[in-house]
Amino acid sequence: MAHGQKGAVYLPLTDILSLKFHLHDTRPGLTPDDFVTELVQRWLTIETERYTLRETGQPVHGFQWKDVFLPEGTRLRTCYRHTAEYAEVVGEHIRSSEGKPLTPSQFVNQHAIGRNAWHLVWIRFPGEELWIRADQCRQNRNARPKRKAAVSPHSLPNGDPGHQTF
Repeated sequence: MAHGQKGAVYLPLTDILSLKFHLHDTRPGLTPDDFVTELVQRWLTIETERYTLRETGQPVHGFQWKDVFLPEGTRLRTCYRHTAEYAEVVGEHIRSSEGKPLTPSQFVNQHAIGRNAWHLVWIRFPGEELWIRADQCRQNRNARPKRKAAVSPHSLPNGDPGHQTF
């Protein structure tokens, strides 16, 4: 990784040594400096998305994939022969990393045919740090009961919205 000027970050020596040994075993060639830089950049990306969502509210644009809505800023990932491909919802379209508009099926079938996008696309919604498989997202969406516009806290167990399941 190429970097500009650097500033010091102080961590306990035991944590630095543990990180060095772990990286040596799991990601040879990656220095602790590069790993921490990558980690901070990922964290900043997610936190910036969360901050934007808090400030501006949920996106109004997005891509409707059957019964799953992918809001603008949603990222998609798939793999083919150990190579990851990425796309993002921009406006009302899914765009490849080259900017080409795609459907989910076109996204997973760029290098092969007959691949099922629901099984091979992983989704990361804006402000979320974890990826979820599209099929799981669709199942979770279908498992949700229809909600009324307003839910009375008295209609929930113990009057606690935290007990509501979807």
